[in-house]
Amino acid sequence: MSHTNWKQYFDKRAETHGAAVQSSDYFNEESFFMQRDNTLRWLGDCKDKTILDAGCGVGAFSEPLVKNNTVYGVDFSEKSLEFAAARGLKTMPGDLTALTFEDGKFDAVLCIGVIQLIEQYEAVIKELARVTKPGGTLLIQTLNKGSVQRKLLKLMEKSKKFDRMYTMDELKKVFNKYGFDHIEFLHMYHPFKFVTNGRSAGAFSNMLATSFAIKGRKNID
Repeated sequence: MSHTNWKQYFDKRAETHGAAVQSSDYFNEESFFMQRDNTLRWLGDCKDKTILDAGCGVGAFSEPLVKNNTVYGVDFSEKSLEFAAARGLKTMPGDLTALTFEDGKFDAVLCIGVIQLIEQYEAVIKELARVTKPGGTLLIQTLNKGSVQRKLLKLMEKSKKFDRMYTMDELKKVFNKYGFDHIEFLHMYHPFKFVTNGRSAGAFSNMLATSFAIKGRKNID
């Protein structure tokens, strides 16, 4: 699906569902909140930070961070941004491969469920790395290409809406390429509620995790 078609798709979902979680493409509300809570807990304590939610949609994922931080939200769906702004995000429409922010602006950058929609995913990661300050954190969540469940779903799914999936090692190499170390993973196993984490993609998590998050610290040098 093209950039324009994705914009139309998410504008339509925002018009239909408003600020609700259904505006995103999670399995259901329970799955969304489980993944959000586990991911933000894993991100660590955030207070008085400047944070970017890249591809923020209606702002539901980063909403808990607004109370104690300054949270910016960028998305190509301007209809979605209306709801993100109501949640307290400082919003602006934009292209994740060409952000208008200065280098090293953000203490933490989140990109949740976005890169599976974008062909130029490495260009997105490069740009997110640019706006992450030295010592700051980049966290990306996406679909696991190694998942047995994902492979079965792809065989059965007619729309092929999410054609791009990634291996953990693939994204780890890109994170290293753009200056991140201390790489860690959070593995999620829909529809189960537990998660696991670690510094590598073990055989169990690689085969059974339906999605994963990767985070790294930007080199200070």
